[in-house]
Amino acid sequence: MAEIFHYTSIESLALILKSRNIRFTRLDGVDDIREAQVHAGVNFGQYFFVSCWTQKKEESIPQWHMYSKNMQGVRIQMPDYPFRRVTLPEGEWAGIHITGGMVGPLSLEESLGSGYIIAPLYFSDFFCGPITYVQDVESQYAAAIRRNVSESGNVNLQISGLPKLPRLKSDSWEFQDEYRFHLLALPTPGSSSSDDSPESVNRGDLISHAFINNVDPGVRYIDVPLAQQSLDELVITLGPKSTAAERIIVEALVEQYAPNAQIQDSALAGSVR
Repeated sequence: MAEIFHYTSIESLALILKSRNIRFTRLDGVDDIREAQVHAGVNFGQYFFVSCWTQKKEESIPQWHMYSKNMQGVRIQMPDYPFRRVTLPEGEWAGIHITGGMVGPLSLEESLGSGYIIAPLYFSDFFCGPITYVQDVESQYAAAIRRNVSESGNVNLQISGLPKLPRLKSDSWEFQDEYRFHLLALPTPGSSSSDDSPESVNRGDLISHAFINNVDPGVRYIDVPLAQQSLDELVITLGPKSTAAERIIVEALVEQYAPNAQIQDSALAGSVR
């Protein structure tokens, strides 16, 4: 099985282990401001939620510097699909057709939030894949999106490759060799409770209208549960400048929350001043 890697702080590691979740962040909150594109009147950055990893096994000095607090954080290693595998029922749900045998990280009930719904786009490679690095992200979006207005004034968006748009990134970031998971959270204004039934609250026309009119989904992050196997196979690499005290903290976290995980020193330990 292939592995993926994520550089982070010890504080974030503690939250991941205790919650047993990976947090997906809105695209308009990532490092590269150019990823959060606005086209045809729609701010796509507020609808895509991402979790950023890399498939590069060799340790990256730039990523240690950028994401692990003075190279004293950790790099976590997990299977290349670290989440649960929930089989979704075939049929129509909130205006979206679900094919038989589709598997995703969230159940339909978990996909329904207060003011938003997570589209079950888990077929093929729509949920995850390597980043495509391009010279101009804006032009890629512009080529994929068309806004049409009928004689009666109805607005329709035609979007090609919608689920893969959040895997476009400027080639100035190519050094990251990034692998990304992403969710599409569509706005559902009028939802008053996550307990409401999808049929009564999240009609397809309501979702489409809210999306076209750029309604904010009202959430800054989405937490996705990890599979137990991923925690059992977890490998934690300590940052090159980690102290003895930081090792003790990581060991205590692992003992309490992931006793089968492995802890190892950085291959760069002792070589970075």
